[in-house]
Amino acid sequence: MSEATVKPGPTDGANEAAPPRVMALAATPRVDEMALRFPAGFVLAALGLIVCVGVADYLTGTDTSVILFYLAPIGFGTWYVSLRGGVFLALAAAAVSISADALHRAGTGEGDLPIALLGWNGVVQVGTSIALVLVLAALRARLEGEELLARTDALTQIANRRAFFEIASLEIERTRRNGRPLTLAYVDCDDFKDVNDGRGHAEGDALLVTVAATLRAGTRSIDAVARLGGDEFGLLLPETDALEAEALLARLRTTLLAAMARGGWKVGFSIGAATFLAPPASIDDMMARADELMYAAKREQKGSIRHRVFEGARGGSAASPA
Repeated sequence: MSEATVKPGPTDGANEAAPPRVMALAATPRVDEMALRFPAGFVLAALGLIVCVGVADYLTGTDTSVILFYLAPIGFGTWYVSLRGGVFLALAAAAVSISADALHRAGTGEGDLPIALLGWNGVVQVGTSIALVLVLAALRARLEGEELLARTDALTQIANRRAFFEIASLEIERTRRNGRPLTLAYVDCDDFKDVNDGRGHAEGDALLVTVAATLRAGTRSIDAVARLGGDEFGLLLPETDALEAEALLARLRTTLLAAMARGGWKVGFSIGAATFLAPPASIDDMMARADELMYAAKREQKGSIRHRVFEGARGGSAASPA
């Protein structure tokens, strides 16, 4: 198999800053994603359910309580839309419930309820609903925070290995659908141990934070940047062919070296990159190929970029231009 190696040295062109990576941890359509896209539609759907419960409330009369059925659409709107949406639905449900009771009594000739009793019923309905809204909103916020922490590297504040694998799985599926190339790159910090041993772990941590920030600033918003462990970072570049990948990686290496020079860190970077013209057989296959290329760069010429283009999941590879 043939491959292209980009040797260490300066490259033309300055780094092009890009917006920080916005993590998209779920690219497949889900209920919460649909709610983010169409919040008003979800609120209207929940409001429609409340009206339906109100009709049932009117038909059953005051002898049968249906408050639990009001809580279902309120909880739905709170969980999938927002706290504000939940409060709006809670107030709407109270208004519908009171109206249903009043209309039923008027229709059956039972007479109007006293204003004080109507007010009390409304307060109970709103209080119960608001309590549910607050509990659900707090629970969702807690779960979202824990989910973010579970997928974020604590030191560098970029994606961790777990999140990177999840994103890679989604990008492979997207590649199968759109037929566009996909590039995966491993970036390893050469001589990082010397910094840790000679200047302390705090200095090593500062170096890793700088590397993460540089990679994140030098990639597109659709690219994934993650710390895979230790001094090793991963880049996932959707819809990126060989020429685009090599240009980007060359710029990134130049920018990384400049950042290291400013920090006084005598380190370099060995990069292994694999561009897939067709979807790889699996995530493990894709990661293994990029990992092998990165170690080949470290072994044969530390500080270089080793890049290879793969024609298919199990096929051979084609030479990519240097």
